[in-house]
Amino acid sequence: MHITLPRRALLGAALASPALAQSRSTVRIIVPYPPGGTVDATARFIGARAAELLQQNWVIESRSGANGAIGADAVVRSPPDGSTLLYSNEVLLMLRHVQRNVPFNAVTDLTPICRTAIVPQILVGSPRHVSETSLMPLLENIRRSPAQYTFATPTLGSLGQFGAAALGNALGVDLTIVPYRGTAPAIADLLAGAYKLIISPAGGVLPLIRDGQLRAFAVCSRERIAALPDIPTLVESGFPELWFESWTGMWGPRGLPAEIATRTHAAVTAATNEPDNIRRIMELGCVPINEPMARMPEVIAAEEARNPILVRMARMTPE
Repeated sequence: MHITLPRRALLGAALASPALAQSRSTVRIIVPYPPGGTVDATARFIGARAAELLQQNWVIESRSGANGAIGADAVVRSPPDGSTLLYSNEVLLMLRHVQRNVPFNAVTDLTPICRTAIVPQILVGSPRHVSETSLMPLLENIRRSPAQYTFATPTLGSLGQFGAAALGNALGVDLTIVPYRGTAPAIADLLAGAYKLIISPAGGVLPLIRDGQLRAFAVCSRERIAALPDIPTLVESGFPELWFESWTGMWGPRGLPAEIATRTHAAVTAATNEPDNIRRIMELGCVPINEPMARMPEVIAAEEARNPILVRMARMTPE
């Protein structure tokens, strides 16, 4: 998770060298979701430091809609010169499996640069609208009366949606799952009582769990997370297949020059793993990523193989 001192020194030297340093150009960083979620938050504080390292001005532009497709498509259509980059999550890899008329293929039309954070998913509800206080009674009541336990999900094709669908399948019930245009609006309606439950990225719900507005029932990672050490996982609660972890990362348009991609990877990875940003990421319940540039395409290939299986498990068809 941490960059060793020799590695940090090498990164600093590379970024500071005249051959790699850029002029104070302005780069648009498009975030395809509304402000307030984990993707937007990490884009801003990681991006601010990466821009300093690159001697650039990074402007974060929120362009939401179509479950992230509108913002991503803007990057796909931009010139591959490093002036426009995308900061998003793995949902982009799922979109064409669950949504009609997606105008791009995230695997072939974007250049992967780096991943930044693993984002655990948490099953939560509002104590005002869900009377159960622990996981097993909640699951038993969902099994008995599924119509009373509607789910929101941050976006179509999100791991929260697949997690809820897979949970319903494991319990032998059909759940009502309604996708939103981002974590923040989904949580707002959850608090208002429009829906009972959500499987959400940790960053979007941890502050509300801490102040008592939301109750955490389960973590959807393979192991418990440091931010919620007393909350069980679905895996340890008898559902060994129910683990889902999201991640955030950065892409460029197809054809982005290798020099720009490599330089951006070095800056963003260094920024992600600086002590202040490690602290911020962990406060969001997430885990910072420090991996070589070749790792992101490997992860994408593995998820591209797994995603059709998840779609079949959730019995979803493109909407």
